[in-house]
Amino acid sequence: MAPFLALLQAVLAACVLQATAQDNPFGADPAPTAAAEEGVSEAPAAERRLGATDAITGLEFSIKDTNGTDIMDGEVPDIFAISMTLPAGSHSELVVKVPSTVFTSNFAFTTGIDANGGSRRLAEGGADAYGRRLSTCTVNTAEVVDCSQTSLTGSGRCLKLGLTGGCNGGTVSTELSGLSTTYEAHVTDLNAANIEVSVRVFDSAGLATSATASAVLAVLSQAGVAISDPITFYKGKKTKFWLPLEGEHLLVQTPDLGIYASVFKGPRTDLQWFDRFFIKLPDGRIVVEVGVKRDSINSNITAPRDHRMFSQLEIKLGDSQVPLRKLQRTLFSFRDTSVKVGVGTQRFDPPRLHGQPVTEFVNVETPSISFVLVASHAGNEFPNDLELQKKHAHMDWITREMVGSKSFTGILPQIWGVQQPLSSQVAAMLQEPTEAAQICTEV
Repeated sequence: MAPFLALLQAVLAACVLQATAQDNPFGADPAPTAAAEEGVSEAPAAERRLGATDAITGLEFSIKDTNGTDIMDGEVPDIFAISMTLPAGSHSELVVKVPSTVFTSNFAFTTGIDANGGSRRLAEGGADAYGRRLSTCTVNTAEVVDCSQTSLTGSGRCLKLGLTGGCNGGTVSTELSGLSTTYEAHVTDLNAANIEVSVRVFDSAGLATSATASAVLAVLSQAGVAISDPITFYKGKKTKFWLPLEGEHLLVQTPDLGIYASVFKGPRTDLQWFDRFFIKLPDGRIVVEVGVKRDSINSNITAPRDHRMFSQLEIKLGDSQVPLRKLQRTLFSFRDTSVKVGVGTQRFDPPRLHGQPVTEFVNVETPSISFVLVASHAGNEFPNDLELQKKHAHMDWITREMVGSKSFTGILPQIWGVQQPLSSQVAAMLQEPTEAAQICTEV
């Protein structure tokens, strides 16, 4: 389970679309043409505010369970990790607003504050090879209060973080730990949902400054999840299955879309991975096609990769046969439907692909389902062979939320027991294949 949970850790920070998204109907047609795909469909680059005096940058907020992995529905928070870079100026306090559902009451953290544990320093001693230093601001107090007790308005509870010595700009990197035991009476188990947080900075006189920021994280559902091998998790049950090696296979059909996948074979017949996903509307129109770029991933180029261009995922929107090239966080919407597709990249440690510090992602969301597609190496199957891990890089599919899953059809709803009866074709997919017996195709 550890690799799977590590995958979810990537998703929490990476797959949530933030405020730079735009609503784009793909021009005059429901799907983009090859000629129009790039100029029409992509959002303009976000404004860069270098040197701005009122900007908080790099805000990251995550919630982890007792295993140190990102929170899923039904679990009790144990660690809150917060990091950001503050603008210049004397700051005494940060206030982080979170939904009331996260905390049941007010309380003060008397233990478990890990402030700037060295993870944000450039090198040993806080300096890099050129002598540059990274300024840090230390958090020395933390408490949960009603937001009405701060200058922030609206419902919700707020984390008040006191900064040592009137921090004059720099990075804040703090973990508040021990919630599930020390503060069990004050926190609640979380449901699958997007959690919005916002931050405001207060100066040394205790007055609110104009420095603000916001972020969104996802509490993932423990409902149906298919990843890599292929494996699916549903209501805590893990099931391994094998798909036919030829063609596209309907994993899930919802009222809004169908999720199809193809697989490729490993060095043994019982090893296979997702190679490509095809997301289609009920009428057959393609929303997005996503595949892994193994040639790019496995290239021996040692120079730093150009993170302005997609190097991990091949993404085709609508009926376009031309993959997206320019990598920027963007949200697309499909005309006359409720389907939205987000693309982007996020740093992830440890890397999901060797030698690449970022994870490219595609996030698809409709009223009935939301899920994320990312690329990954085959570390589970080849823990001691780096070359085989890279050679068998593949796609991972992670569902974030499902609504009305009892009406879903396809291979996975049968495996989950949602759709009955289990067809003979799907039953065959639960049997480990051998060289002498290959799997049937139709569902």
